[in-house]
Amino acid sequence: MHLEHVAPDLFIAIGETYAANSTVFVRGDEALLIDGMAAAADAEELRRLVEDELRKRVRFIISTHYFSDHMAALRLFPDADVIAHELFAQTFASERFRTAEEAAHFVEPSIVIGDRMRLRWGRFTLDLFHNPGHTMSTLGVDVAEEKLLFSGDTIVGNIVYLAYSAPPLLAAALDRLERRARPRLVASHGGVVDANVIAHARHYLGRVCELAAPGLPLEACLPDGVPASDFERIFHGRNLEYLCA
Repeated sequence: MHLEHVAPDLFIAIGETYAANSTVFVRGDEALLIDGMAAAADAEELRRLVEDELRKRVRFIISTHYFSDHMAALRLFPDADVIAHELFAQTFASERFRTAEEAAHFVEPSIVIGDRMRLRWGRFTLDLFHNPGHTMSTLGVDVAEEKLLFSGDTIVGNIVYLAYSAPPLLAAALDRLERRARPRLVASHGGVVDANVIAHARHYLGRVCELAAPGLPLEACLPDGVPASDFERIFHGRNLEYLCA
């Protein structure tokens, strides 16, 4: 597990599996998490860090979307309240590319929200907002004090993932993220990135829909100068299957 420190009371734990992450906000002897890793081993390492090393009690876990590759830690913090969008069950039931281990990560949330929720946590204000696009249950989280925006899987690297959505929904979701005007962004995989990935993802969405054909190279859909990653190639291939079906 790799740790990326944003502030003394805020860090991102990035797991080995899919680089799925969990962001930890510390308040006194308690912690709040956004998302919860993809694999049991990563989740257990996160639990040891938060509970055994830092001696913090996890009070809340915010799920940006109810896909199992971000839920591995939910069972490890049984006293935490899990916050999710009210369409969480629809999202979980729609998932097609999960393993049996990942399916076992499911924990029903204790708090569900509709359009918005604002949560004060120590010095942080977490503004949760419904941002349907990647899934119908996706939540964005805007943290004003750090000028930091959490997008869930609305953005994957520099692209979008269409298998559970439609281009107009994702375009609207990208617009909502961009209107927040935050300079930094955290998706559900990896660490903090420049918010220009929103513009890159919009460019990709337009190009892949315009040019969609079997075997279309990912590079043909990215802005000039933006390199393609192996992780993005996986989801680009699935996007072409969806668009060319």
